[in-house]
Amino acid sequence: MASSSSGISSPLPDAVQVLVSSLADESLIVREASIASLKDIAALNPLLVLDCCHSVSRGGRRRFGNMAGIFQVMAVAVGSLDKEDVEPSLMSKFAKMATTEIISSKEFNADWQRAAAGLLVAIGSHLPDLMMEEIFLHLSGTNLALPAMVQILADFASVEASQFTPRLKDVLSRVLPILGNVKDMQRPIFANAFKCWCQAVWQHRLDFPAHSLLDSDVMSFVNSAFELLLRVWASSRDPKVRVSSVEALGQMVGLITRTQLKASLPRLVPTILDLYKKDHDSAFLATCSLHSLLIASLQSDYGPPLLDFEDLTIILSTLLPVVSVYNDSKDRLDFAVGLKTYNAVQHCFLTVGLVYHEDLFMFLLNKCRLKEEPLTYGALCVIKHLLPRLAEAWHSKRPLLVEAVKLLLDEQRLGIRKALSELIVVMASHCYLIGPSGELFVEYLVRHCAISDEEIKDFENSKEVSRMKGGAICGSELRAISEKGLLLVTITLPEMEHLLWPFLLKMIIPREYTGAVSTVCRCISELCRSRSSYSNSLLTECQARGDIPEPEELFARLVVLLHDPLARGQLATQILTVLCYLAPLFPKNISLFWQDEVPKMKAYVSDTEDLKEDTSYQETWDDMIINFLAESLDVVEDTGWVVALGDAFSDQYELYTSDDEHSALLHRCLGILLQKVDDRIYVHGKIDWMYRKANIAVPTNRLGLAKGMGLVAASHLDTVLEKLKNILDGVGQNIFRRILAFFSDKVRVEEVDDIHAALALMYGYAARYAPANVIEARIDALLGTNMLSRLLHVQHPTAKQAVITAIDLLGQAVINAAESGASFPLKKRDIMLDYILTLMGRDDDGDDEVIGFSVELLHTQTLALSACTTLVSVEPKLAVETRNHVMKATLGFFALPNDPSEIVDPLINNLVTLLCAILHTSGEDGRSRAELLLYMLRQIDQYASSSMEHQRRRGCVAVYEMLVKFRALCSSGYCPLGCIGSCVHFNKIDRTLHRNLSSLPSAFVLPTRGSLCLGERVIAYLPRCADTNSEVRKISAQILDLFFSISLSLPRPVGSVVEDIEMPYSALSSLEDVIAILRSDASIDQSEVFSRIVSSVSILLTKEELVAALHGSATAICDKVKQSAEGAILAVIEFVTKRGKELKESDVSRFML
Repeated sequence: MASSSSGISSPLPDAVQVLVSSLADESLIVREASIASLKDIAALNPLLVLDCCHSVSRGGRRRFGNMAGIFQVMAVAVGSLDKEDVEPSLMSKFAKMATTEIISSKEFNADWQRAAAGLLVAIGSHLPDLMMEEIFLHLSGTNLALPAMVQILADFASVEASQFTPRLKDVLSRVLPILGNVKDMQRPIFANAFKCWCQAVWQHRLDFPAHSLLDSDVMSFVNSAFELLLRVWASSRDPKVRVSSVEALGQMVGLITRTQLKASLPRLVPTILDLYKKDHDSAFLATCSLHSLLIASLQSDYGPPLLDFEDLTIILSTLLPVVSVYNDSKDRLDFAVGLKTYNAVQHCFLTVGLVYHEDLFMFLLNKCRLKEEPLTYGALCVIKHLLPRLAEAWHSKRPLLVEAVKLLLDEQRLGIRKALSELIVVMASHCYLIGPSGELFVEYLVRHCAISDEEIKDFENSKEVSRMKGGAICGSELRAISEKGLLLVTITLPEMEHLLWPFLLKMIIPREYTGAVSTVCRCISELCRSRSSYSNSLLTECQARGDIPEPEELFARLVVLLHDPLARGQLATQILTVLCYLAPLFPKNISLFWQDEVPKMKAYVSDTEDLKEDTSYQETWDDMIINFLAESLDVVEDTGWVVALGDAFSDQYELYTSDDEHSALLHRCLGILLQKVDDRIYVHGKIDWMYRKANIAVPTNRLGLAKGMGLVAASHLDTVLEKLKNILDGVGQNIFRRILAFFSDKVRVEEVDDIHAALALMYGYAARYAPANVIEARIDALLGTNMLSRLLHVQHPTAKQAVITAIDLLGQAVINAAESGASFPLKKRDIMLDYILTLMGRDDDGDDEVIGFSVELLHTQTLALSACTTLVSVEPKLAVETRNHVMKATLGFFALPNDPSEIVDPLINNLVTLLCAILHTSGEDGRSRAELLLYMLRQIDQYASSSMEHQRRRGCVAVYEMLVKFRALCSSGYCPLGCIGSCVHFNKIDRTLHRNLSSLPSAFVLPTRGSLCLGERVIAYLPRCADTNSEVRKISAQILDLFFSISLSLPRPVGSVVEDIEMPYSALSSLEDVIAILRSDASIDQSEVFSRIVSSVSILLTKEELVAALHGSATAICDKVKQSAEGAILAVIEFVTKRGKELKESDVSRFML
């Protein structure tokens, strides 16, 4: 070895020697890295690596701790040797070293023994005779290393089949004499060896088909071994021995003589089948052996089949349930083995089918008729597998198969339904789907595409999910298979086009197929795309069949199904796509409009994740659908088609009897259509139908009906109002009857509430959509009948919410009319406000209470506040008494607890909006608004200074928003430079440039600075700047900034003198800097921030304001928050310290008192 590496530079051998020494390192990471490096080097310089390994291996594993690593590296190096570098003497030395290590232990399980075996196999690849001679030395019955030597020969046969097969005779001649004495625990090793040796022979036959190496002696050895394994080992009680023996027998059946095979069949077949009963985990090995047996018995060139079909029935009957066990075990860890087993079973059936195709066909058909799930499922899977492979042989059997499948279409078990769906797709690819039966099979696929998520949950909760043992088949899997199958049939099989078109149009309408519409639409789009060259024939082909829905029916159905933009399978996108393809079925002008509109709608629903982030996406999308329908109707010039579409909408109410979301959209669709129709009798009949078909007990359905009626009212207001009056009169006006109903039948009370709620909403939306030029008279007439007062007796929360929403809509109608130039006062506005305040009263009987407030009541109050805002915003202006009444009834909401935040937060937001609206619409001029502002702020003070943190935050937010509104209304309208609205010149202008306002009308008079009572207000909010809550601190600082910004924009009293005009603006700028810091950096020292705020405030206050602030400081010093109280004390000290010289003795005495 030294000579073999003499030409190599010295650093490399040293480096390799270090790596070899590292194989014995204590660290596993080092050992693994060293092995990897040495293997890479061995591929480039095997002699060097062998030399270094051999030098450290002397003395064996007692001297070197990691002989396994040494042997692994040496095996790679030996395998990398070129022929001219192989030295027999050296290889012999290595072989002896390896066998010495192997025989040093009774077991053959250690890593170093397996690595040594790998080295022997590598040596055998170069010098097989040398390696085998070394093995044969230890191949005797008394040698403890016998199993190890046999395993090495098995490994060698698996790696070097061409070198092992010619030497099989020598191996068998030494192994057979000792087989009889092999112990049970060693038999699996010997059986596995026979399997590997036989596989080597088969591989050699494939590589060298002209060579015949099995002479009579070898055949005699094989036959003897076969008999021993069959008669003795295969019947062992040890399952490992039994399984390994059957596996070996499966490889040997093709090598023994036909005479011996025929004689062994009565014993061999039951032996293999017996494994299925005892050990399901061995099914794959048993099936592989069975497949080899079937090939050897049935497909021989030397005579007829050794098994009749009658003999095969027991085999086939055993195999069928195996299909169901292993085909659907997707949740099992052994899925790969299960799939191999399934394929092996199919190979067995194909082997039989190639010989007995007619008998097998009838066998499988009979199993289908038994309707026993494992057998029927297995038979369907086998037919699906064999149909393409035996298509010619089974061609004449097509009617029988079609009839057999038709009998199974009503089967309810999921396993059979899944197999049937897969089989139908395969049948379609071989032209089995023709005529009425073909349509029946396509409808079967559609039916399973329509499985809903609710049905899938029912399947999962059902005890009878699937009786097959391999794991349950779930409904979602069945649906996915059907969807893929239908698409596959449509896209890849042009011959199916004549069957699918226009038949698939029938699948859109039925209610039970609603869940499949997305897939059906996609299929229709694919068909239309392939038929685009002759699209003009679409209408002709549809009219040629009487069972195809009319175009109006299709359009009505698809428009309503657009409702859910997040529906499974991109339903909305698929519907919009198919509508464009089906455009030739509809009036001409509609196609051009859709070309522009449909892409916009597709773009809106394309990103579902973006949609989910928008809480109002559903409302927006429904409005888009209604607009799409309205504009489509506008471009249609065929009145008859519009009427027919209206009839289609009316007829399809039955499709959504339990689907309130789609029913609500259907109401609106029919409403917008009736808006386009001039026939009053037709409209009257349809709105009557709408009301009868509406489930007004469900709020969603009720709201859809109301919106639909409102859309109709845009063109037929009097017709709608007449209908509503009839409904109201029919409810029953006798309060005594209602009280009686409450005691005798509470359901009756709920029904009356539902009717009143629906009526209220319908009246509201009728006003909302009615033409502006007629709405005044209708609202006056409506309110004159005291209709609303008849709705105040509703008890259910959702009914109250409906009435409140109706009043809100009436107010919005007045506002919209004013925006259209038809303004008028809402004469009974104050009464309506009183109605709202009555309806939003506390519900003491609520079951789900949050400190006296139920969740439904909170929602009702949220809507009520919104409605109050609307009514406050219409003419005439609020009277003082009404204003105070509204505020008294609503300000208490500031005290609500935080939870549930998703309901309370919108309520508080609506309350703040209401207060801003009151400020906006009340008062005759700036000064009266300033007085109102102060009044409202003083009412809120109790919450802004509350001991509850959330109340302080809400109070401060309300004050801030009201000041923003006040500044926009009063103080920013008169810039000397001519600006309107918010002005940027406040800090730069000379206040002496203000015009004399005495000549302006009173409506335009600005408030004076003194009217803001800055001293009182500043000392009220200054403690909040030291609050424990960071958000309160920020808002309070902004409140002070707003107060002083407004004050500096207002005219000063006549005769007042300002010594330094720049000082207050500089102080205000400093205050705004502090606010900017608070917004950007929450970690800043709060004491420093508060000090800067106080410093700015002390400069901005006039002397009179300072005195007022000090006079009101007693309340601030006693603030309920300790930190704020301490801040107020510091502020007072700062004021007195910096500006005490300006104070008179009387001012100080007032403060001290």
